[in-house]
Amino acid sequence: MDAILGHVKRIPQFPPDLAAMKGGVVTAADAYGSWLRSFYDVRAKWHRRFYRSSGLLVILVGAALPVLTSLDYPGKPVIISLAGVLVAGLTGLRAFYRWDQSWILLRNSEMAVTAAYLAWKMTPGNLPAGDEAATPEQEKSAHVFIEKLGELRQHEARSYFENMAFPAVNGTQA
Repeated sequence: MDAILGHVKRIPQFPPDLAAMKGGVVTAADAYGSWLRSFYDVRAKWHRRFYRSSGLLVILVGAALPVLTSLDYPGKPVIISLAGVLVAGLTGLRAFYRWDQSWILLRNSEMAVTAAYLAWKMTPGNLPAGDEAATPEQEKSAHVFIEKLGELRQHEARSYFENMAFPAVNGTQA
């Protein structure tokens, strides 16, 4: 499979030392910012791949259906049925997972995290970011940065669920 996809990045594991804040708050903020950027980047790429490949398959198989129905060949009913199931299944998956909207949202979140990370790193007095001699200003700036990342993640979650349709309960939206 890797030969087909080439080098594929996987969603990075959450750094185990991060929760323990080994190395101090400045080091933890730096590690969390780097991890979160990679997390959003990898997920956005996967959603883009799903969106584009499923769309391409729906177009190609859907366009082939008229040809498949007009030709005579063994197993025609099964092949036409399978093509229809593939188009319907992929269309359903695209609607359910909303890969197009997720791709945009994840990419925008990655850009916002990157901008916040760079703004934090470029704040005068934040470089170098070692905790051995971290100043109170660096630690305060790291706390503000971590809070900003939390706000960005909350915004991403709110944006994702904002337009999601939930099943009706007793005639009202849940």
